[in-house]
Amino acid sequence: MTISQNNLKSENEILKRLLKDGYILVNFNSTDCDGCRTSRVLRFESLESIYKEIDTCAECADGPFRFSVPYKRENGSYDLNEEFTGGQWSN
Repeated sequence: MTISQNNLKSENEILKRLLKDGYILVNFNSTDCDGCRTSRVLRFESLESIYKEIDTCAECADGPFRFSVPYKRENGSYDLNEEFTGGQWSN
């Protein structure tokens, strides 16, 4: 579920996890103007800190990015991104 301001469904899920665990893990994906990609997991302790990070990325990003709430599996684990940075420059 992509996180965006004014999305009550994502906010509810974030707040539930914050209340239960005291933090939330969020998947982050981005691609810069050269085609290099980044995939990682970020930890936040408030909804405000997530929105602040989204605003910071929006100000300085040179390509698309996405923050998303990871899917929770039946066994209680989460579908988290694998850490990755790299890609290929276009000619």
